[in-house]
Amino acid sequence: MRRWFERYGWWLGLILFFVAYYRRFISQDDGIILYAQGAQCLLDNQILPKCALAFTYPPAFAFIMIPFAPLPLWLRLLLWYVVTIIAILGIYKFSAQIAAKLFASSFSAKEMVWVRVISIALSVKFVLAVMENEAYDALPVLFIVLGLALLTKGRDTFGGASLGFAAAIKATPLIFLPYLLVKKRFGAAAGFLIVLVAMSYAPDLLFTPAGAVEGYFHTWLRQVAGASFSIDPGATTFAFWTGPNALNHSLRGAVSLQLDEIAHPILHKSVVYGLDLALIAFSAALIIFRKQQRDLIAIDGSILLIAALLLSPMTSRSHYVALVLPYVTLTMVVLRDQVRQRAGVAVLAISFFFLTMTSNDVVGKTVSDWAYFHSFLVIGALTLMIYIAIIIWQPAVLGTAKPFDWRTTQLAKRLGKLSVGAPNKGGA
Repeated sequence: MRRWFERYGWWLGLILFFVAYYRRFISQDDGIILYAQGAQCLLDNQILPKCALAFTYPPAFAFIMIPFAPLPLWLRLLLWYVVTIIAILGIYKFSAQIAAKLFASSFSAKEMVWVRVISIALSVKFVLAVMENEAYDALPVLFIVLGLALLTKGRDTFGGASLGFAAAIKATPLIFLPYLLVKKRFGAAAGFLIVLVAMSYAPDLLFTPAGAVEGYFHTWLRQVAGASFSIDPGATTFAFWTGPNALNHSLRGAVSLQLDEIAHPILHKSVVYGLDLALIAFSAALIIFRKQQRDLIAIDGSILLIAALLLSPMTSRSHYVALVLPYVTLTMVVLRDQVRQRAGVAVLAISFFFLTMTSNDVVGKTVSDWAYFHSFLVIGALTLMIYIAIIIWQPAVLGTAKPFDWRTTQLAKRLGKLSVGAPNKGGA
């Protein structure tokens, strides 16, 4: 019985949780309705911004949602719930596979229990945010970590194709293309571009928006992507990324909460672009100019995912499901770190404080609103970069890594001393 529980206990617990959570998942159907509406716009040959104003996602996402359009609402919800669960489980699975490549020896079953418990505790808030909002953010993250997992196995073309698919349906994974070029993974870059272009133009090849001067993809580039980066700010009537918005957890959102972009447009733009450039330069330095020469795909992927979250014009709470890879990676490193373990624990604890503890149902709406207004999620994500930098610039962190044994930790040693020194109060 014990062996059966050790082997299948996790799956049993997950199944029970997902079954119980389904009622809450279907309590809001705005997400799946909007996604199916975007798909129906393609089927009706209507331009997306006019047919579905709130559908600001790339047309490729509307394209892959076409199978959902003719279904009744209850079936859409059920199927989308299954897709979301598969994506979430896949993210954790592939993240662990990628991070395991950092170490010379594999993780034992007991070590993986610790990895699962800690990484899930750190990231579960954003997993639940995806489920609560019926968001599709887990889907592109799944293809990102799948692509990175394929890269670790030397299957560059398929890895790049997976990353390209993620970029086609969400745009921000485009940050991985320059990474592939810098790392001279040209096969992966070719696969990335082929899939990106094919998926981006697929709606235009199969559907023709009535009365439109340009196709679906070019319209999205001009009215959404271009407008969000101030290339053509007057092209859209739905600029949801502008102005103070406590629900925008990007660098732009953080600046807009403290600096009025209407009253001080030039200063606002200067500060936003200055912070963006600083983050880009720091991230590039961690990836390009480092002492460790071998591929650290789990670390590089973590850097790029954090950067993508913060550089995006608009980043919602559910987008932070992308932190699953950084959390799994850093958890695995800190468990085996013999050099800077305390620093790693401190970084994870501080990040958990800013990302989770001060913005949830436990502390109440007032504290959560205050934390969001002061961009605690942005601070928490940036905090993770500290331990990532330590790992990169001190190769001994990985070079001296040893399998984790709870009995050798400082806490266990202290508890052991207390148990040895404690008087025996039990009766004979």
